[in-house]
Amino acid sequence: MANVKSRGAKATAYGVAGLLAAAALAGCGSDSKDDSGAAAKPSGETGKSPSQVVQATNRNTTDAGSARVKITTSVSAEGQSRTVTGSGVMDFEGGESKLTMEQSGQRLEQRVVDGMIYQKPPKGQGGLPGGKSWMKIDIEKLRTSGAAGNGQVSDPTDSFAYSRALSGKDVKKVGTENLGGVETTHYKVGLDIDKLAKGDAAQAKKLREQLGETVPVDLWIDGKGLTRRQQIEMTAQPAGGAKESGSANQGKAKVVMDFSDFGTDVDVDTPAAGDTVDVTDKVVKQAGRQQQQS
Repeated sequence: MANVKSRGAKATAYGVAGLLAAAALAGCGSDSKDDSGAAAKPSGETGKSPSQVVQATNRNTTDAGSARVKITTSVSAEGQSRTVTGSGVMDFEGGESKLTMEQSGQRLEQRVVDGMIYQKPPKGQGGLPGGKSWMKIDIEKLRTSGAAGNGQVSDPTDSFAYSRALSGKDVKKVGTENLGGVETTHYKVGLDIDKLAKGDAAQAKKLREQLGETVPVDLWIDGKGLTRRQQIEMTAQPAGGAKESGSANQGKAKVVMDFSDFGTDVDVDTPAAGDTVDVTDKVVKQAGRQQQQS
């Protein structure tokens, strides 16, 4: 039983990291293309309350259209740790994105276009059927199956909904910080579990069992109300597991995202049909097994 719970801890930590990575990616912000010019004033100087600034950042960043993004996702469970870094571009309005992710020296390319996720696995991990280069995953099938954000596949288009889950309660203004030459105001807030679950009572219950009533979020917002950095750090508990602090069943996840060059062009090409293999059903089945373990 201990091994089952341990596997559940890892699955939970990795799955939550994937979910929240997607949430942070499209839920964060944008700014003008000129990051090297006059720095924007911290958002605390706009005359709005901290709660108003935080609640407005989703719309402000969506309206900015696009941005370059850097992401670092760190997960630890069972005494093991994993860090994945990535960078690329994201269209906040159309949902298209192009990212390059690296882990332990291995590189994976991901594109989202026309409702599909395409992933090009690292070299040396075994070839795809027929010598093809790209895996293809249907986003809508992921959503309806509940597999979206399972840790293996992060769907940036879903994250718009997650970004609207920022709570307006207990917003704390920490102070001002300069990020890459841009003055920002640092806020602490949380994701509202009910909003995060989008009305799914069963999902909300499971998230509360794993994460508690809220998911803590740190935001760095510039003078235009646009998020420059978002950080999510949590301890995830497998559903039904013991709640003791420091339990071996717990997994920890941290997602940090930085945004720049807002309004940049996002040009994402669809891989050739003859060079792709559809793995949607396989991903859905793997996610189902992962959820059973947790």
